[in-house]
Amino acid sequence: MIKKTSAMKNRNTKILVPFILLITVIFLSFTKVLNEDYIATSVISPIEIPEDVKAVLDNKCMGCHSNDAKGGKSKMKMNFDKFTNGDYSTGKTISKLGKITKILNKNKMPPKKFLDKYPDKKLTEEESKLLLNWASKESTILKKE
Repeated sequence: MIKKTSAMKNRNTKILVPFILLITVIFLSFTKVLNEDYIATSVISPIEIPEDVKAVLDNKCMGCHSNDAKGGKSKMKMNFDKFTNGDYSTGKTISKLGKITKILNKNKMPPKKFLDKYPDKKLTEEESKLLLNWASKESTILKKE
């Protein structure tokens, strides 16, 4: 069995301590960058919904996509109340606005099964364009902030 002399222990310590310090500095600087990225996307940004857009949402969307909606799945996927009360981070808001645009462009909302029961909830072409323009504009504004 090899016995470590105090000179060997000293030499190992002289190498190990700077190495540990270097790793610590690298780790701390990396977590700072991650934290700054997290803060940038986690800032709460409640948005104001213009009256004309709000009227369409109230009439055609809020029955399923609000805090007061009965169904859990539809309000979980999209809850317009969360836009205005600051429950969504900036990143989440931008993502949700993008989903609105995508879904409206594909004419997937309201769903056909729902419209069979409630045909008066169908979005007109003007209403659809209004919501698309609002979502796109709001998303662009938030991305610049």
